[in-house]
Amino acid sequence: MNNCKKITITLGITAGIAAYKACDLIGILKKKGFNVVCAVTRDALNFVTPLTLETLTGEKVITDMFSMPEKREPCHISLAEKSSLIAVVPATADFIGKIASGLCDDILSCSIFAASCPVIFAPAMNDKMYANPIIQEKINYLRLKGYDFVEPVEGHLACNRIGMGHLAPLETIAARIEERLKQ
Repeated sequence: MNNCKKITITLGITAGIAAYKACDLIGILKKKGFNVVCAVTRDALNFVTPLTLETLTGEKVITDMFSMPEKREPCHISLAEKSSLIAVVPATADFIGKIASGLCDDILSCSIFAASCPVIFAPAMNDKMYANPIIQEKINYLRLKGYDFVEPVEGHLACNRIGMGHLAPLETIAARIEERLKQ
């Protein structure tokens, strides 16, 4: 992709065990020439650290609404405006439900609601949670509103069984990001 250095991907990381895979996704996106900024929910910090993410991206990790940018603009507005695309990887059941309900109480959710760029969710959760009719209804609702999803795959889950809810392969997520940026 040409001029990738000018394209900023905001990588939203939510509190699921698959959060550690965001580190590898950063590497894939950086190799493609994208600038990557991480917006991390408070509970996701139990799975990944700002130091790791900052080392991989070369950018300050945004973890709260009150991290004022240089221009003294509201942080969520500044982040939304500089994002060419927002990818939420992993997207937990909780976060999907929050967005579908219109709740915005953290940097990531507020940035999504302020954004005019494409937003992609890559769900990762327990198979029973993923199959829950309420979660499926929320996913379908968000699709109708224009949000994109990279569906999970069958794989090993944190509960020590195989099921649908394993994060999609990172290469698949990266390919969807590139595809959406071309649209």
